[in-house]
Amino acid sequence: MSSNPTLTRFFTTQALRLTPLTPIHIGCGIDFEPTNYVIDEGVLYHFDPAQVPLKPQDRKALIDAANDKRAALSCIQGFFHDRRDTYAAHARQVVAVAAGVAEQHGRRIRQIAQREANGRNVINLLEVERTMHHPHSGAPYLPGSSLKGAMRTAWLDQINDGRARRDAYEKAQQMEQRLLDGSFHTDPFRLVDVADAGGEQVLSKVYFSTNHKKKRVLDKDGVERQGQGLATRRETIVGGQYAALTGDLRLDLLPGQGRSDKVPGQRIEPKALAAACNRYYVQRLAKLLALLEQRGFASPEWCTGVRRLLAALRPAFERGDAFLLRVGRHSGAEAVTLDGVRRISVMQGKDERGRNQYKDMDEATTIWLAAERENITRGDLLPFGWLLVEHADAPEIPALREWCDRQPKPDLGAIQAKLDGARAQAEAEAARAAQEQAAREAEKAEAARIAAEKEAARLQLTPNRQDVEALAEALRASVVALRGGKVKANTELHARTRALVKRALAEGWPLTERSVLADMLTQELPKAVQIDNWKDERKKLQLAQLCA
Repeated sequence: MSSNPTLTRFFTTQALRLTPLTPIHIGCGIDFEPTNYVIDEGVLYHFDPAQVPLKPQDRKALIDAANDKRAALSCIQGFFHDRRDTYAAHARQVVAVAAGVAEQHGRRIRQIAQREANGRNVINLLEVERTMHHPHSGAPYLPGSSLKGAMRTAWLDQINDGRARRDAYEKAQQMEQRLLDGSFHTDPFRLVDVADAGGEQVLSKVYFSTNHKKKRVLDKDGVERQGQGLATRRETIVGGQYAALTGDLRLDLLPGQGRSDKVPGQRIEPKALAAACNRYYVQRLAKLLALLEQRGFASPEWCTGVRRLLAALRPAFERGDAFLLRVGRHSGAEAVTLDGVRRISVMQGKDERGRNQYKDMDEATTIWLAAERENITRGDLLPFGWLLVEHADAPEIPALREWCDRQPKPDLGAIQAKLDGARAQAEAEAARAAQEQAAREAEKAEAARIAAEKEAARLQLTPNRQDVEALAEALRASVVALRGGKVKANTELHARTRALVKRALAEGWPLTERSVLADMLTQELPKAVQIDNWKDERKKLQLAQLCA
């Protein structure tokens, strides 16, 4: 330890357990694409296509699909979809899929989304945005930077306490420096480290993210207008997983901090940080529940259940043992900005010159919600991003576990059983293919052995006998090639036969060799050549002279 206490550095670590309350999506720039996933019976199977062995006919089909100049993408989509049983068996990750996402995928595979004026077809890409995940295991997790950012927003809002900017020209970074008494070496969050939070079995599910207007707006025909954002398929960490993730909060302590120019700045204590987060997020969740209930986006039962849960959590909030956060995409502008300084630019339509017009407002006019189906506008929608963080050494809260147990979640056992079944089927198929390959190899080896024996026997013959045997093989091969049929007379094979007979007589082959030739022709020639009168043919070939 240093003799100078002002330079001595300590830290404290607080273990955390984290319970996602609603779906959480933290973008990572990576998608599930139709070339690395298939969906079957409500489950997305993610695989590495390079690791899946292909049969020769499947390899050819994939190449043909890729070379289709008019609709390569739809053909490739169809290739993987048609072989989903095969690819599911090689999945490295399985993800539950909302019913509407599975139905949409089945409808849109191979389909043309739009035909442009130039005749070009636009194909549905069918990508699914992944949430942040481990690069090797694929397991979803919450990055520490996201957690720390949510804590920092709450801390800044507490310091600012609803005051406006110093002037209209003060930028966000300048305001943060003012609130935190400086930047970098004086920023108190330089002493706060939040580890990534993960778990052994963190469930994820693909939902639609759908856009909705916060206030009811009617068009000129009296029809309610809906949000304009396109529904997007996103993987999320499933809400209601009790203490599914764990992490650490480390606070570095600098003795003398704030009392010396050498170590200036504010000091953050764990309970003070929890209080700041609850001050900021609890009221926002309460306001959100009111909106969801008023507009009928979420069911009254779900809203009531969350309110009761918040009431049960209040003692833990007051002790500083637990706090709320909202993280990830679709947290809403109100959850990432400070009260009093919030300026949300909302489009107000177009001016007379066709240019978009915007207005700074204190609140967004639309909200993004998680949906089982893309066209649902009422009833079973869920907000994104809500998370409860507890100190791991704090007593468990039974009401939290009971609330989590009541939340619908994917049946992990059923999903794993499907994956095991697909893998067992693939293993059986691979074993059968291996047996067939072994049989083909054995057959090939036997054919090679027979051919070698024939060749060895042929080399033992005289040159004349070798020519006789070669002609016999040609006659037999012709019969096999024509599946028992015969070639016409006076064609190449017939002429070759006559030439060999003529040569045998002209060169005066020994009687034994001529007899072998005559016997071979008597047996093989009628099978291979169309001969109308075999008696006349024997005379023409002079078979009697061959045997004399």
